[in-house]
Amino acid sequence: MNRDIHNIIAREYERRQKLAADIVEQRKYQLYEKIPRLREIESMINQLGLKYNRLILSAKGDKSIILNELNQKVAELTAAKNNLLAEHNISLDCLIPPYQCEKCKDTGYITDTTGSHRCSCYRQQIIEHLFAQSNVNVNGRECFDNFNETLYPDEVNETKYGIGISPRENINNIRKSCIEFIKNIDNPNQKNLFFNGRTGVGKTFLSFCIARELINQGRTVLYLTAPALFDIITEHKMRNYKEDEYADDKYQSIFSVELLIIDDLGTEPLSDARYAELLNILNSRQSQNSVRTCKTIISTNIGPKKLYELYTERIASRIVGYFDRLVLAGKDIRLL
Repeated sequence: MNRDIHNIIAREYERRQKLAADIVEQRKYQLYEKIPRLREIESMINQLGLKYNRLILSAKGDKSIILNELNQKVAELTAAKNNLLAEHNISLDCLIPPYQCEKCKDTGYITDTTGSHRCSCYRQQIIEHLFAQSNVNVNGRECFDNFNETLYPDEVNETKYGIGISPRENINNIRKSCIEFIKNIDNPNQKNLFFNGRTGVGKTFLSFCIARELINQGRTVLYLTAPALFDIITEHKMRNYKEDEYADDKYQSIFSVELLIIDDLGTEPLSDARYAELLNILNSRQSQNSVRTCKTIISTNIGPKKLYELYTERIASRIVGYFDRLVLAGKDIRLL
């Protein structure tokens, strides 16, 4: 995914530079029509460059005299050009390329005393592409800044909520676990997350909060509902069978993305084939996690007991073993 994004961004910078150059050329053409003398001065500057380049290449010894002479003549012609523009009340900036980013001149890189590094505009493009590819809304409200624990009851009622503490204390503990998960995302020993709880208690919200934090760090994330996940796999298998060279970035991302979020597990049509596919995903990602960041979040309305009933024991045991189970409790927030 990252390689594709960088290729797209490189082409975008090429497009921006060409656009800026084309705008300057169009402006020059209009000025030349209005002020013919301007074209003559520009031509003289270009000819000087060619002439002195040949002199520098053929000269032996100290070339500073030639360079000083060239710089002086170019400065004189540039001053004449600027005076000409001023006489016609034309800003000197009109011949400066209108770059979208003045800091890097639409190259994507800035060079300073520490060397060459990516401009902030490059990083911003990465983030925008990551949001687009992750299925997470760049303008969404799902972030920890909008986390509101007061939506969860402060009463302790194990019979009603199924936990021994209040839903509010519970959700604050879960929030801390989510933040720790983000901090330790690169640690192979950091377990995946398994959000469990009834509909509307904030499982998807927390998944998006984590996704947003990681995307803003430049991480790769992919959010899919369980039905969408298996639809992608099914389509990939069908097209891969029919087409000799079928490249499917979304399918590859299921296995390679740094964070895969599988939402609403258990809402997909169940079959032996899909059990095998899910087992393959979990095993593959867990294996990769030992050598690079490859974490998974699963959210579902079904608990461990139902999980064993609906899926094979191998799948259920992997979820229990590879994931930290976080049980959300409370009222339906969407109704509130």
